[in-house]
Amino acid sequence: MIFVLTIAACRKDELGVYLFPGLAMEELDFRPELKRLKPGELLELRYPNGWTMTAELLAFGIPAQRLSDGTALVSLTDSVHLTISYPFDPEGLPAGTELWWQREAGEAA
Repeated sequence: MIFVLTIAACRKDELGVYLFPGLAMEELDFRPELKRLKPGELLELRYPNGWTMTAELLAFGIPAQRLSDGTALVSLTDSVHLTISYPFDPEGLPAGTELWWQREAGEAA
């Protein structure tokens, strides 16, 4: 298992549950294995009370602003955002829940 982040907050969006904070761009330089994360990967939620459940990564990327000519603008100081599947009300996903990638550090993507 590879630790991804500790959830501080979340909200429901059109895909699933959007997690806060995202992963800082600088963090990906120090944890390059996380650059291999992609939609469809299985993640483990580890609740503060010890309970665990599996979630699917639905979206992983940097928010972009699309211009009228089709150009996409991204901020290199922004963070990579994650949206996961979560079958319950996001209010039930408490701050302090850890997100782990169900993959071993040396395992190929």
